[in-house]
Amino acid sequence: MEHKPLGIVCATPVRKRTWVPASVTNAYSTKRRRVTITSADLEGELSTASTSSSSRRESFGDRFIAARPEHAVPLNTTPRSRRMANVFGLIEERVMKYGDKSRKPSDVDQYAPLRANFAQLLAQAAKTSSVSAASNLGGRKQFLLALDGPGIPPDPFAYPLTWSQRNVIAVACGKDVYYQNLDTRAIVHLCEVNKLQYGRPRSVQWSVISPTKLALGTTLGAVQLWNVNTKEVLRSWKDEEMDSVGGMDWNDHLLSVGLDNGAVNFYDDRQPELINRLTMHQSKVHGVKWSSDRNFLATGDQSGVVYVWDVRAGKTLTNNSRMGGRMQHNAPVKALAWCPWQPDLLATGSTFPDGKIRVFSVKSSSPIPQPRHVLPLHASITSLHWSPHCKEILSTHGHAWDSNVPLDPSNLRPVQLKSPLTHSITVHSYPSYRRTVSVTAHIGPVGHSCLSPDGTMVFTICPVEEAMKMWKVWSLPPKPPKKEDMYDKFTIR
Repeated sequence: MEHKPLGIVCATPVRKRTWVPASVTNAYSTKRRRVTITSADLEGELSTASTSSSSRRESFGDRFIAARPEHAVPLNTTPRSRRMANVFGLIEERVMKYGDKSRKPSDVDQYAPLRANFAQLLAQAAKTSSVSAASNLGGRKQFLLALDGPGIPPDPFAYPLTWSQRNVIAVACGKDVYYQNLDTRAIVHLCEVNKLQYGRPRSVQWSVISPTKLALGTTLGAVQLWNVNTKEVLRSWKDEEMDSVGGMDWNDHLLSVGLDNGAVNFYDDRQPELINRLTMHQSKVHGVKWSSDRNFLATGDQSGVVYVWDVRAGKTLTNNSRMGGRMQHNAPVKALAWCPWQPDLLATGSTFPDGKIRVFSVKSSSPIPQPRHVLPLHASITSLHWSPHCKEILSTHGHAWDSNVPLDPSNLRPVQLKSPLTHSITVHSYPSYRRTVSVTAHIGPVGHSCLSPDGTMVFTICPVEEAMKMWKVWSLPPKPPKKEDMYDKFTIR
């Protein structure tokens, strides 16, 4: 029986080759990497690669910011470049990274001060406007003109100085009234007030629409209207109760006068009699000021109450024409100023023991008006002026006091403190209320001040010093360049 040889068939099973992380052949094939002669020991390198690949590291990279490697390229390629990068601060904490361990800055950074100084040299200083008080009063800090004023009323609530639209100032000195044209420097004696019949001059105010007319208020409630050219009395009014005249202000032909009995009288220079009277105030009315658009009247009194009266659309001034409630302050209010470039803003300044500037808006719908801004100065504020050319406000001051000393009810006099605001004129920026410049104006309290017709200069008066000084505070804005017109280039023959 024949036995056929068994055919042994060896079939190699087909197995799909997969990538194994620990496979040296897959990780370092000759197609992927070429090993040169200058390389290090191949076995050590492969063993290190095998070990590192087997133990996977947790990535600290973000999806948007890649993780920074331990050795940055190209700054760290050579020892020299690394040393230079360390010295000049080009690496360490300045390189943006995500999740990398924080590194300590260089221990010795000798070039850091040089870099800081160079950055300061490159930084441009903020440009100061030529209109601002910082460029005018801040640069000069000296008055332009000083005049003697013997017999200036010592009352801090008096208004003995005024400046007309024709660049003429008038001042009450004792029982006399003088005026001077600042263009010609000619001084003229206007009148001598009968002390027994009218009292002493206390307030003077030029008319706005008729710069030759001067209103004069006395301590016995008399109000006279003078023509300075002819030296004649055009009108003469007198309060029945003979109360002293406080603040005065014009609205075209209408003269508003505050009195010590709390009343506000209204006179028309075309009529011989009193035409209106307000009686809401319960104490002496020190401040009377019309808004720049002549739609509102503000009045302030001894008890710190300020009222705003609305005369829009031909409304008649009555006790019921007040806008909202009263604006309460904690001290007498004499200084009132309406903003010329935003007519709804009213600034008020109080004296001891309050010493704050408050800014109100007549557009507020609150039944009890609340100030938009409050600026505590801890010094008596005798007058306020908004600049018509830039967003700044000027204040004049009397004595300053220490706000940390509690007020003694038995002694209402302040504990005086020498501060930069004492007897000064100070300019604040708006709306930041940063103090732009402050200059000591007199050796005593500044009693009153008035603004020039062009809105660039201020005249201050001091009863203790018996002097008046003129200060250049602002400048006129530069005129815009004239636009070229086609008719300027060509002429028609």
